[in-house]
Amino acid sequence: MIHIEQLGKTFQTSRGTPHTAIQDISLDVPEGQFVSILGPSGCGKSTLLYMVGGFEQVTAGQIQVNGKAVQGPGPDRGPVFQEYALFPWKTVLGNVAYGLREQGVSRREAEARAMVWLEKVKLKDYAHFYPRELSGGMRQRAAIARTLAYEPKILLMDEPFGALDAHTRLTLQAELLSLWEQLHNTVLFVTHSVDEAVYLSDRVVVLTGTPGRVREIVSVELPRPRVRAELLRNQTYQEYIIRLEGLLVAEAHA
Repeated sequence: MIHIEQLGKTFQTSRGTPHTAIQDISLDVPEGQFVSILGPSGCGKSTLLYMVGGFEQVTAGQIQVNGKAVQGPGPDRGPVFQEYALFPWKTVLGNVAYGLREQGVSRREAEARAMVWLEKVKLKDYAHFYPRELSGGMRQRAAIARTLAYEPKILLMDEPFGALDAHTRLTLQAELLSLWEQLHNTVLFVTHSVDEAVYLSDRVVVLTGTPGRVREIVSVELPRPRVRAELLRNQTYQEYIIRLEGLLVAEAHA
């Protein structure tokens, strides 16, 4: 589904000097797999995601989605960001229906399909609220529903739960897994949380410090569906966390 080969990205700083954010990254993500990207701050995790999404230009190497080179954003790749990015002047229903309307779907059909997704993310009763009237967790549910409503094959999620309190974050992780187990989208998920990466993922890609390179790819061989309460008593789950924490600590002292 996603093929990344010897990818690099170099920016020009405000002082006019080049800064290499990521270098020589190669990665294949099969269809339906949930892959998390983990690494130190500033290692290029988000930059990698934005390049797959077509929001940032590639400096070196290539990215292909379904065998075609990424030239820019497209409806096959749905982004979900930490900042929610909801339109404050639109209701929750209007926000979720927006992508469908942009694709030429009639208002009636777009709103009907949006309501289906609002029910899935437990926001049906808040369809006519505005973003300012929602909690952070509810806004992120709305943002996820807006992306899923136009049925992208790939979800690109950039620390979508990073700004939420601990309890809400755990709740939305479980809800995301439940949705993913129904849909089996291909997911590329950026996170700083080792626990989150292990809980959600089929594989975890650990990047080095700047410039970001692939340090190690860890396959998470835990049964699905996953229940956090059961995993907390699972020795293999704990070993994955210890292993990934060790890689991050080693990278911090490299």
